[in-house]
Amino acid sequence: MKELPPEAHRAVQQLLAKVAGRRDLWPVPGGEEAAEAFGRECWVVYVAYLDGIEVRNIDWLG
Repeated sequence: MKELPPEAHRAVQQLLAKVAGRRDLWPVPGGEEAAEAFGRECWVVYVAYLDGIEVRNIDWLG
């Protein structure tokens, strides 16, 4: 995320906060299955574990 411009950094953080707070959006815990979450100008690919999510990829349209 260090390479992202400030507006992208904020957008990705907001998207991750939304995803982290919605366990119903998480794939099956264990790290085998990935899920995607989309914002207006960014998206993340993540996997779930019992104690949280791990982000595998972040993309920005800007």
